[in-house]
Amino acid sequence: MRKNVKHSMSILSLTVLMCCFFSFSPLHAHTTLVDSTPERASKINDISFIELTFTSELVQDEKAKIYLATIREGKDIPIGETTFVSKFTIKAEVPQLPDPGQYVIRYMVTSLDGDLNDGGYAFELLASKGNNAAWLLLGLGVVILIGLALLLRPKKSDNGQKEENE
Repeated sequence: MRKNVKHSMSILSLTVLMCCFFSFSPLHAHTTLVDSTPERASKINDISFIELTFTSELVQDEKAKIYLATIREGKDIPIGETTFVSKFTIKAEVPQLPDPGQYVIRYMVTSLDGDLNDGGYAFELLASKGNNAAWLLLGLGVVILIGLALLLRPKKSDNGQKEENE
């Protein structure tokens, strides 16, 4: 009986050891996207840059690239050069606000294990709401001008003749 228990413990130990050995992944395996600006499936009013952060360190090579394109037509939108913000993050400026619509951000990076990783996600750019404060001030200015014009207009007397304001 004691021999069977010892044998079972040996098999169990060996099984645990093998599971640990074969399930152990390399320290620098493929990387995945963990954070992004703009976020996946977001609806935004403005975009001035794209920033992507990955789970593991990236090789800082010329292969790292961010692309921006329309979803329907597949038309590439010109953006700035892809730069490294940190060992985990890349960024590209968006110099001109694209038209409202649905867009896809695609990326290509090299993980430390040398594998090229690519992927992408979609987001929607909504029509800009504009500067509401500017429109409010413009409307207020028009109202003030109309009010001043009404106050400064020549007055008519009871007999229908115009009187000059003094």
